[in-house]
Amino acid sequence: MDKFTKIGATIGPSCDKVPVLLKMIKSGMDFARLNMSHGTYESHGQLIENIRIAEKKSNYTVNIMMDLRGPRIRLGTLPEDGVILEEKKEYIFEIGEHIKNKNVIPILAPNELISYLKIKDRILINDGKSSVEIVEIKKNLLKARITEGGKITSNKGLNFPDSELKIDALSDKDKQDVEFGLQHGVDTFALSFVSRAQDVLDLKFFIKQKMQELHLTHEPIVNIISKIERKQAVLNIDEIIDVSDGVMVARGDLGLEMEQEKVPLTQKIIIDKANKSAKPVIVATQMLNSMEQYSRPSRAEVSDVANAVIDHADALLLTNETAVGKYPVLTVSTMTKIIKSTEDSVFDDKDLPIFNHKNKEIGIAISSLSRILAEEVGAKLILAASISGETGRLISHVRPSLPILVATNTDRVKRQLNLSWGVIPFVLPSCDSIEELIERSMNYIKKEKIAKKGELMIVVAGEPVGQAGHVNLVEVREMK
Repeated sequence: MDKFTKIGATIGPSCDKVPVLLKMIKSGMDFARLNMSHGTYESHGQLIENIRIAEKKSNYTVNIMMDLRGPRIRLGTLPEDGVILEEKKEYIFEIGEHIKNKNVIPILAPNELISYLKIKDRILINDGKSSVEIVEIKKNLLKARITEGGKITSNKGLNFPDSELKIDALSDKDKQDVEFGLQHGVDTFALSFVSRAQDVLDLKFFIKQKMQELHLTHEPIVNIISKIERKQAVLNIDEIIDVSDGVMVARGDLGLEMEQEKVPLTQKIIIDKANKSAKPVIVATQMLNSMEQYSRPSRAEVSDVANAVIDHADALLLTNETAVGKYPVLTVSTMTKIIKSTEDSVFDDKDLPIFNHKNKEIGIAISSLSRILAEEVGAKLILAASISGETGRLISHVRPSLPILVATNTDRVKRQLNLSWGVIPFVLPSCDSIEELIERSMNYIKKEKIAKKGELMIVVAGEPVGQAGHVNLVEVREMK
């Protein structure tokens, strides 16, 4: 196995063709992110088709993650050449799509936004390049003084670091996107601007409802990754992790919603909490930002990637670097090299975590035992059967220093497992016994040249094979 930490890449104009996607997969890409803030359903449908073609040609597993836009609050339509905000001058900001006069700035947002704001709250515009302070609030508009001026243009995002917004994370557009994603077989939804557990539960309910309407109930449920990019989400992180299938540390907006000096420590805290819950955790935004334009990253970016690996993130996500950058394949290859170098070092060692799981004591104990046993006997790999993926994720989060092969019986669960550290998922037909599981798995392992005759493996299973809640066996087997 080349690396244990997984790599995600955002797919855009720089890498949307099959030959480029194929090179990215072979360079280390494990999951592909579709950014639903851009593009049409036609273009996204073509992207999904191209990713699946490249996946099949590569013989690797690729998870398709649809990143929902969420209730992104942004500027409305401004003049084509933009508007220059002058410092200390006051402007009117009004809910609406189009500008009324040069001193009125439209905001695309739900009408209730105004009710969550107060005097002296700051609004950051365009990733914080400009900022204003609210000085007066009326029914559907507010007056604000420019504290940091500059040019603004249509549709730039707004952040409210001092305000507690209680706007639902799932917008009407998101619901349309979810239906499209279900129809096209995506594996994971990334939910933007999560504030509380209820946001995730709302999406879960909607997915189940839509899968019933689309007659897709025979398929495994699509997973939800909660993007942590609001201050409220950090405050509610435990309850959010509990109801999510994984989390993403989305440092772009998070660095605007809270004090930027707190973001590195917040990242470590979120990773640690996700690790203890055996939930995949992704670190995203500006990881190799320089490579959007240049063929080499900065030294600080290399350190950033290495530190995320040392923190024990399951996966790292590239955004603009691959979507619109000049070197999408080289960027993935560079991240792979940094990951491998870090994982080979003593700094990537990890003690067994203390899990927070409830009512899963047997699975936790066996997962921990599988790592201890593998180290004692010098095993080549760990083999597990997992229909839901839960056993594979539990073993992943005890961080054994050898590949974790997880047999499941559906392509979707196989792809979902590809977000978990160290897991090599593969599909096997349903097995009636542990012996059948081992025999079929050995054939796969030989075919893929993962282990050789005479090498040892640790088998984690139970009867009925792969059924959730029935993992009760761990043993040493020799490859034949």
